[in-house]
Amino acid sequence: MSAESKPFSPPATTDSSHAPSAFARLFWTLLGPMLLFGTIIHNAVSPRGWLSVWDAAVGLVVAAMLACRWREQRSGAATTAYGELSTPEHFRRYVVALIVVAGLAWFLANLLGNHVLS
Repeated sequence: MSAESKPFSPPATTDSSHAPSAFARLFWTLLGPMLLFGTIIHNAVSPRGWLSVWDAAVGLVVAAMLACRWREQRSGAATTAYGELSTPEHFRRYVVALIVVAGLAWFLANLLGNHVLS
């Protein structure tokens, strides 16, 4: 059998970078928004002022969501939430939308919890 007729078979190794990318995608699409929703609701129903531990938790969740989205973007196999190939423009829009929406939700939750419901 000549070298030209041999079928190509990839080496039998595992790609260790796949699991972190899968977790990053799971976090920014599902776990992060659930945690963000929970921390913002907690801010509204248990007022502790404007800068509490729970406010820091909101910031940490947003930062983690951005980091996970960035991790997936850098993996080279990033897709949007709809399964399309992700571009740097998609990432920029995600960053702006997440910061604006999360910031507005945090502000309204604190306003509601600290001034309206108390």
